[in-house]
Amino acid sequence: MKKSNLLLSLIMGLTVILSIAPETGLAASTSGIASYGANYLIKDDGSLWIWGDTKSVPTQVQGLSDVQASFPLWNGALVVTKDGSVAKWETNDRTMGIEVTPVGEMKNMTAFYGLDSRRFAVTGEGKVYTAVTRSDGAEMTDFSLLPGIEDVAAVSGYFDNIVNTDGQWQGDLRRFLFLKTDGSVWATFDEFASFAPIPNLTDVVKLESDYALKKDGSVWTWPTGKDFEPNTTGDPSMVIISHIPALSKINMMRSNGYSKLAIDGQSRLWFWGATITGSSDGTTYTDQPVPIVLSGISKVTDAYIVERSIVALTSDGKVYTTTIDTTKMSPNAKFTLLTSDVQSMKGGGRHMIMQKKDGTLWGWGVNKNAQLGYGTYEFNYPAPVPMQKPVSVTLNGESVAFTNGVITRNGQNFIPLRSLFSKMGATIGYSMDKVATITGTAEGKSPLSIAINTASGATTVNGKSITLLTPPFVVNGTVYLPLRFISEQLGATVEWLPQESRIAISMK
Repeated sequence: MKKSNLLLSLIMGLTVILSIAPETGLAASTSGIASYGANYLIKDDGSLWIWGDTKSVPTQVQGLSDVQASFPLWNGALVVTKDGSVAKWETNDRTMGIEVTPVGEMKNMTAFYGLDSRRFAVTGEGKVYTAVTRSDGAEMTDFSLLPGIEDVAAVSGYFDNIVNTDGQWQGDLRRFLFLKTDGSVWATFDEFASFAPIPNLTDVVKLESDYALKKDGSVWTWPTGKDFEPNTTGDPSMVIISHIPALSKINMMRSNGYSKLAIDGQSRLWFWGATITGSSDGTTYTDQPVPIVLSGISKVTDAYIVERSIVALTSDGKVYTTTIDTTKMSPNAKFTLLTSDVQSMKGGGRHMIMQKKDGTLWGWGVNKNAQLGYGTYEFNYPAPVPMQKPVSVTLNGESVAFTNGVITRNGQNFIPLRSLFSKMGATIGYSMDKVATITGTAEGKSPLSIAINTASGATTVNGKSITLLTPPFVVNGTVYLPLRFISEQLGATVEWLPQESRIAISMK
């Protein structure tokens, strides 16, 4: 298996596990956000909003209400509602619309994990359901109950490159781990034909790949076969755990499959595992197996590995970063302040979403696929940027679905060309010379014709030139037009309801 594919698979498993914990308190009371993850948020009203890929800003998933938790997939997510029901949403590749389907096989989903093509869902009753997808995340099979294992609290896993004692490669195998509610860990390496407990691994509260955190704060591990660390036991059934003496009284542990972080009872940040240098086919992972405490930062409450950086949150609400793009991680690594007044954060593999004390969400890092919800596809943001506020739109009281959410620029709200105005009785056109046309007749008014050059911003209403305060724009091939201006020209009344973050449009 290629390194890049392996890393992506492991990052996905890490990300979906860590992104489900709800955030409550000040954020909910000031921003209307009940919880959030690296690519979604749930509002106090139970609505789900997502961003990334074709959604450059938070976009409401229609057809879902009373959402309690979201578990991201590559091309959508599994969602749990207040009554325990589970549904899946996906973006239609042709229409770019969001489609929701029920998942009737399970209820009360509490945890999710993905590695390679295999997906696992854990229920509150300790049952495990599994499904299979292609490498691009499409064509998921129906979830089915996994027999032979029960009373499960969480799932983890990794790839093992088995090399025998003669140095002969025996092949890649997927080893899946199941943390049971009693703290024991069970493993399978033969695609679920058998399950066996890992000897002496008890009182475990957290699994991260081939590392286990016990209730007493000790960290345990066992040999695995990575590209830089082959498993030479030659026996895939053999899992022999060992204690990492440098780590004690650990409160939090995270891994992206190569690099590891831990926070101890003194709020110190520890690092071990791989540093990364080079790029593309020249990428080099240098293993640093002995944990080191990073003395350049203190009072750490949370930390993630994001792309080639460590991002750490301190108890005074400050977020710092340092690089792992080096051949050897120094205990004296310098941390640079990113931002302040942060109360929580969620890592997404290549980006970070942070919630400030005023409840607003901010993004940092790679934005190639609109991971930051900022309304652009700029590849990277070296400084945090504010996420676009989730804004809903209703027409005569009915919620309007968008292929991408409302984008706000210079205090004005813009919407995709074909998302709303046709519902208001208008005819929409777009010519090869980049001119959008909106024609219609409002009740009691003369026929209306609006022409907007989306390249220059030149606008006419019934042939008369006017100047727009903010010209229209194109994001990822989609034209965005000013919502209020065109709606009012079509004879509608537009009202902004700040308490609901909703634009209410009414027309006869």
